[in-house]
Amino acid sequence: MTRRMYDAAYPPADPHLDVCGFYIGPAGDTPHIWSDAEIRGQSARWRLPIYVCDNPAQRNPTSDAAEAVAWLRAHHVPAGCALALDYEMAVNGGYVTAFDKAVRAAGWTLLLYGSLSYVIQNPRPSAGYWTASWTGVPHLDSGAAATQYIGDTQLGKPYDLSEVADSLILWDTQSHASAVTGTRNWRNDVHIDLAPGGATCLTPPAAALGGSCDLLLSCDFGDAVIRVAVFSFATQSWTVTDHAISSTGGTDRIALTEDCNKVSLVYSSGTATAVGADIY
Repeated sequence: MTRRMYDAAYPPADPHLDVCGFYIGPAGDTPHIWSDAEIRGQSARWRLPIYVCDNPAQRNPTSDAAEAVAWLRAHHVPAGCALALDYEMAVNGGYVTAFDKAVRAAGWTLLLYGSLSYVIQNPRPSAGYWTASWTGVPHLDSGAAATQYIGDTQLGKPYDLSEVADSLILWDTQSHASAVTGTRNWRNDVHIDLAPGGATCLTPPAAALGGSCDLLLSCDFGDAVIRVAVFSFATQSWTVTDHAISSTGGTDRIALTEDCNKVSLVYSSGTATAVGADIY
């Protein structure tokens, strides 16, 4: 299955398609940087921010990536979503690798756009290739996460069209967070009961949508030791700690940052009949 995407230099009359691709910079390399109001004015469920670099030999990938990441953070784009790098016909593997590394370290992924015969000469980034292959017929090129199959002139519209694989993680406006307004609507998102010896693994809703949250641990009569393992999307590693709780003590509160991708809980030992875990 695929989704239909349009991308445009300037906001067009809303074509009511699945995905909207829009430009976030840098100034001077894209004709127009979309405003928040212009982004909100499009009805597409999914969004793809696009950063431009068609002259990588004259650019610094570290500072460029930092500028793009700052935009993603300022707009609360959920962790794990794709950022597109418009590379056109450029071939410069060092720039792509460094830019991708910085984007991944910050918690997002990189989708590399360019003409089919050129873009695949660059290293495959974390979100894959967005190929330009203007056959005029909707299709996905082999190995591509997205394919732009028709340009604006050929289409007779002020935007290009692409097919996008359902597997590509994009900014979803139908989540609990509005990334442009910064609204957060989650509280007491998850409650789990653990019996002695019990275990579970879950993705915190708030963290998955690009915000921080807390894990609260409590127990009934007795005490318990809970092994808490937190996976960081940015570092691709687990942090494991043991938390001792008691029915006569306070609730144990553990902060989960934006790059928290999942949490594993194990009731390792204790006398408490049950342990309650809440994501807040």
